[in-house]
Amino acid sequence: MNLLLIERHELESGSRVTLRDRRADHLRKVLRVEPGRRLRIGVINGFKGHGTVISVDPGQVVMDLEVEEGEAPCPTVDLIVGMPRPQVLHRVLQTAATMEVARLDLVNAWRVEKSFFQSPSATPEKMHRQLLLGAEQGRKTRLPDVTCRKLLVPFVRGLEDTAPTLRLIADPGASRTLEEVVEEVVEPSLREVERFVVAIGPEGGWIDRELQTFQEEGFVPVDLGPWILRVENAVTAALAQLELVRRSRPKAQA
Repeated sequence: MNLLLIERHELESGSRVTLRDRRADHLRKVLRVEPGRRLRIGVINGFKGHGTVISVDPGQVVMDLEVEEGEAPCPTVDLIVGMPRPQVLHRVLQTAATMEVARLDLVNAWRVEKSFFQSPSATPEKMHRQLLLGAEQGRKTRLPDVTCRKLLVPFVRGLEDTAPTLRLIADPGASRTLEEVVEEVVEPSLREVERFVVAIGPEGGWIDRELQTFQEEGFVPVDLGPWILRVENAVTAALAQLELVRRSRPKAQA
């Protein structure tokens, strides 16, 4: 746990919190905190700060928090992923939160098992837990907004951009890498690009008809490298490459 995350509704009198769940167990049994210990904390979707341990009891830990009021800036990357199998879904959710994705749409596709949408792992409560674990790992407070989309084509055709956006879709058969697409397609208008949307297919990839639908809606195919990646690895590779390209081109974040 690299960052102790607090829900807004858990705050007592504005700055005190009493933990009685897995976080308290971690503080007591792993970190072995004592009164006076200061820890890095964050309010979900808010700012980071510090917390001071006030008391430690067998069933709870009480802390006073020092954190600014307000909302954390919203990340500028959205992710679309073909709904993966339950264990892979855990890793995708954690990665999306660790690497600070703004929203994650889990979509149906020809090669998606329809039963994945009914999995206990896909319930809001279970997905929220995985997002918390990912955010704790990445020291992030902003959790992605996650939505399950069972109808792919209406979803893709109904996408609306609230800001100038570059839409990308991972495709092993693409003729250009992500970096090349930025250089060849976006470079002339970098100052206008504010957001990015990246689509990652399910195990086995998108079928041709799905790729065509995405491209009709402005998604540019990109090759993530000379590998055939599992879904969770493709998510990590795409987000890492995009961050590298954006970091080397500050104008892309204007």
